[in-house]
Amino acid sequence: MDTVKDYRTTRSKIGIAAQELPQDWFFPIETLLYFQAGYYGITRKKAGPNVERLLKRLGLTGKKEARLRQLSGGMKRRYQLAKALVHDPKIVILDEPTAGVDVEFRHDMWRLFRELHGEGKTILLTTHYIEEAEMLCEDVGIIDEGKIIARGKPEDLTKQSGTAGVTIQLTGWDDNMK
Repeated sequence: MDTVKDYRTTRSKIGIAAQELPQDWFFPIETLLYFQAGYYGITRKKAGPNVERLLKRLGLTGKKEARLRQLSGGMKRRYQLAKALVHDPKIVILDEPTAGVDVEFRHDMWRLFRELHGEGKTILLTTHYIEEAEMLCEDVGIIDEGKIIARGKPEDLTKQSGTAGVTIQLTGWDDNMK
């Protein structure tokens, strides 16, 4: 496929959830998702079931009439992901999707990313979190000043680096832990 000549088909196969959220303050998020589907030639009627499914799947159903300015940071991230998925792309590009969010939200998103991968979607993830790359990625590229300096499976890159680490995972919280 010629990605320049057949740019519409190319765009329809890619969904992007950018780190920075372009703000549209005037419409409810549900309406914005219908607009996004329309950019890909999907009618409101055809987009309806997918919009509703995404709102539910991402925990946004109760916020569907809210404007972006009314959402928390985590809810805005969820909206960005819904926007990237509304046209059911084959490739999803996630730019720092869990930056600045709490651990519980991060783990919820990790589960969702695994589900999307299980549905056959290719996910391109940018992250500064080593743990995130280790947990989610089959193949990792390390970029320094715009150049790929290493690439491989996370466990292979860890071995190559000659570093060892310790991971501590809290599975609960006791109020006596202070």
